Amino acid sequence: MNDPEFKLARWDHQPSPNSATGRCEMESGMKFLSTKFRDFFYGIQRNIRPISIFVLALLMWQGLAGVANAIDVEEVRWGFNGKVAPNRFNVLSVLISNQTPQTFSGDITLYKRLGGGGYVDAKITEAVTISSFSNKWVQFYPYVNGGWGGSVSNETWQLVYGRGSSFDLPQPRAAKYQRIILDDPSGVASRTGILKSMPDSLFPSFVSATDALQVVALDREPRSWIPTQKDAFLDWVHLGGTVLLFRGPTGKYPEFATPLSALNSPLDELRVGTGRVLKMPMERNKFQEVDARRVFAGLPRNILSQGETAEDVIDTIDAPPQQNQQNYNYSEGTDPFPSNSFLTQLKEMTKPDHNWLLLHFMFWVYIAMIFPGCYLLGKRWSDFRVVYAALLGTVVLFSVLFSIVGQRGYGESTAVHSVAIARGLPGGGLDVSQWSNVFVTSGADYMLKHDGFGTLYSTTSDTEQVNGIINSGIDGGFMVDIPPFSNREFALRMKLPTGSPKITFDKVDVSDSRIKELLLNIDGIDPAATHSMYLMFRGRFYSLIWQNEKLKLATDTGDVKSMLRVDSMQGWANNNNSYMYNSQGPKPEERSSLMLTPLLGRSLNVTRNSDVEQIRLPDDIARVFIYSKMPPELNVQNNRLGAQNGRILYCLDIPLPDQ
Repeated sequence: MNDPEFKLARWDHQPSPNSATGRCEMESGMKFLSTKFRDFFYGIQRNIRPISIFVLALLMWQGLAGVANAIDVEEVRWGFNGKVAPNRFNVLSVLISNQTPQTFSGDITLYKRLGGGGYVDAKITEAVTISSFSNKWVQFYPYVNGGWGGSVSNETWQLVYGRGSSFDLPQPRAAKYQRIILDDPSGVASRTGILKSMPDSLFPSFVSATDALQVVALDREPRSWIPTQKDAFLDWVHLGGTVLLFRGPTGKYPEFATPLSALNSPLDELRVGTGRVLKMPMERNKFQEVDARRVFAGLPRNILSQGETAEDVIDTIDAPPQQNQQNYNYSEGTDPFPSNSFLTQLKEMTKPDHNWLLLHFMFWVYIAMIFPGCYLLGKRWSDFRVVYAALLGTVVLFSVLFSIVGQRGYGESTAVHSVAIARGLPGGGLDVSQWSNVFVTSGADYMLKHDGFGTLYSTTSDTEQVNGIINSGIDGGFMVDIPPFSNREFALRMKLPTGSPKITFDKVDVSDSRIKELLLNIDGIDPAATHSMYLMFRGRFYSLIWQNEKLKLATDTGDVKSMLRVDSMQGWANNNNSYMYNSQGPKPEERSSLMLTPLLGRSLNVTRNSDVEQIRLPDDIARVFIYSKMPPELNVQNNRLGAQNGRILYCLDIPLPDQ
């Protein structure tokens, strides 16, 4: 190999670059290299577009993530004055800030937790769009449960938005009745005084969100209100709200334009339905504790929870006298008429009719076939395939059998049972609180929606995480997953624009503050659909009967306390559900009758024993209660739900004619 002649011989056999053969081989080599380079660059060209798209998408994702993370919570307002009413729907206002050059558009979701545990109830979602470098108030309407003595400390709330960002909301205090003054957030009016202020722009657009509101003070007409807010305010006053009118900076009382012109009056006190408008001869900053005690003397009072101290002057008005605190009954037990008590009764109406004896027998047979059955089979047959086949066959067979035997429900069909309270509104509308239970035989995602305005939904559960999404408000709805042959109970609040029966006095005789004779004209209710009728006047109940399609006085049934029997109603729902597997308990019709008294108490806003003593109606107003078959206008708007049945308690206020 090292021989020079051998090397020379090899060189001699190499083609010369100048020879034809050499040139051809060099050209072939160049073509080969050119092809390789061309394929390489073509490969880059083919891949540059998806690579560019991927890089661009990555940059956009990072940008959107930056935008999402830039969305922040600036301010949180619970209720109207930082507090919430237990066992009621409440308003929650959250100021969201977007300090980025991009518009934010997405969902903001409210979750409820029980203590430090997981989520409970269904999530409440609001679709939000916020322009760049701006902020926006977003409102939710959660149902807040109340524990012993009205405590709300067991529930915690969390907002989730953007790409997993979250914000833990501050813990609210409980206050059944809330009193505020409405302010222009962009104005320069004096904000001193004992009443907590709320921006008038945050007043709800529907009366269904005003359960906790008792007093609103004004020294000017709210300029930011849209028509729905004005209507909601008038509805709230009509249902018993108190409006305080203060003198403005010019020394004059505010004058209101239509439709709020109903609040204008030369009188110092104006009645609007069961509500009132009071003129206060002072400016707002002159309103002191002594004035508040005088004005609020005829209104129901809050009761502070055990060990709770008053935070502000308004709280001290409701606090018990210092000398009586040792003997003061702070917590009178839980609310006797919470939402879940009605839902418990409704759920029992559609309780699956299982053959429990057969199911228990099948269960023990199934266990015996698994063990020692399969074990003995393995001892008899050494082939493991036989044992596995027997095990699989047993599981499949009993799965089918359990499914067939367990598929027993109310009439073997989907059904909805409901009860509702409906208070009359101006113009023939109804303010509705409703509780419903849906029983389905086919599992699916169901849209639960009602033909109302400002509809608020909740399952009111504080133990179960519900696979559902609630959209509350003007076009509210509840999308929820309901497994086959199971129930989904829920509560709602809404306004119906029509449907209120019309009642007028035909004849009435009042003597010594009691009704001696009564005859009422009524339009809009079929007498055959009614169950019970009562009238409340000056703290007493009277039963009514039909006579020639008119309501006539029957008997004096006693005062409010004896009628509602609050002392004996604690846990009334559970007391009627202690039945064995083979006992169905009261029938649906009987359960509907059982709910009449609790519905009466709920309609009068009774949550404690002492509330009975605080019930107030104007002396010239009578309230008629009619317990009737529920009209189809209150049905769930979903054709897949089949038959719907229920009862409704109409609560209608009528002024007495001049005697």
